[in-house]
Amino acid sequence: METDDLIARLAADRAARPGPRIDLALAALGALAASLLVMLAFWGLRADLLQALASAAFWMKAGYTAAVALAAWLILDRLARPGGRSPLGMALAAAAVVLVAALAARELALLPSDQWMAVVKGQSWSVCPARIALASAPGFLIAVLALRRAAPTRPALAGAAAGLLAGGLGATAYGLHCDETAAAFLAVWYTLGMLVWAVAGAVAGPRLLRW
Repeated sequence: METDDLIARLAADRAARPGPRIDLALAALGALAASLLVMLAFWGLRADLLQALASAAFWMKAGYTAAVALAAWLILDRLARPGGRSPLGMALAAAAVVLVAALAARELALLPSDQWMAVVKGQSWSVCPARIALASAPGFLIAVLALRRAAPTRPALAGAAAGLLAGGLGATAYGLHCDETAAAFLAVWYTLGMLVWAVAGAVAGPRLLRW
């Protein structure tokens, strides 16, 4: 094969494939759909969902998990390219965590100290992180597969961001079942659930995303 022909074929193949941003957008939609299917299959929608949609607490929870997912997507969008960095995504993730932590601190400050543990633990602290991790598992696989089509040069960080994207989407889907809305509960158990695959991605990223 002539060199010029080879170059032309490679260029045509590259042009035919979607760019990293499109790949990651489709991966995020697929991850959310997969998380919703897991939630529906294992636990189902909360019985009072329609009433919950009218409450500020429900949207505070959804806003927190969605903000984490958006931050992770912004980070991935940059890390999918060689040498990419995403200060905006990092800032958004930090802001979401700090805001929920501040809401949790205010919530606890208004209560007697002997009630703090009950608010933090809620009714489902023992299963919440594991359920979020389970709902996030297929999303993590989808995000990693999308990243393998890109060119991340910081695989540990990219793997962590893929896990955080999956965790944020999984937590958002699980929130349609879970009726816990205390900021203190979210700050501890939802955050832990979202971090499960982020930690796994950081550890496994150098192997999973090796060129």
